[in-house]
Amino acid sequence: MKDWEDKYSIPVVTTGMSHAEALHALGIKRFLGLTPYQGSINEKFAAYFVDAGFDVTAMEGIPIQFSDRYGLSREEIYAHLKTAFLRQPDVDGIYLLSPGAWRVTDVIDAEQDLNVPIIHPVAAGVWSVLKHLCVRHPIIGFGRLLEQFP
Repeated sequence: MKDWEDKYSIPVVTTGMSHAEALHALGIKRFLGLTPYQGSINEKFAAYFVDAGFDVTAMEGIPIQFSDRYGLSREEIYAHLKTAFLRQPDVDGIYLLSPGAWRVTDVIDAEQDLNVPIIHPVAAGVWSVLKHLCVRHPIIGFGRLLEQFP
């Protein structure tokens, strides 16, 4: 990133960076990751965050056909999230890796039920853009990250 910033004379931010920054901003050190993927790709996602200094207790894919990921209901995503959390209750937060595959804003109220922050790409992206533009603008209804705007 530093090479690109030097070359183009502008700040460069990746989605992975903004997700890691969001986790750090909420003080999350140990988290459970959930994805719409199966197999070894989840190990690669976990390794990225371990390299960024996090303790990833698991990076679990929801057990469905990949082609069905866009059709999951709010209830199915929430059930997966809660079941996985109950197996890993000693985490500081939950990370939902869902690049457009899940309507994660529909399940953000799980933060209240599970009493842990949930970081998802929509909130992390909005937070990161506003933060880099030096705009402190808390947004209600999309999770702790945007409400508290750390």
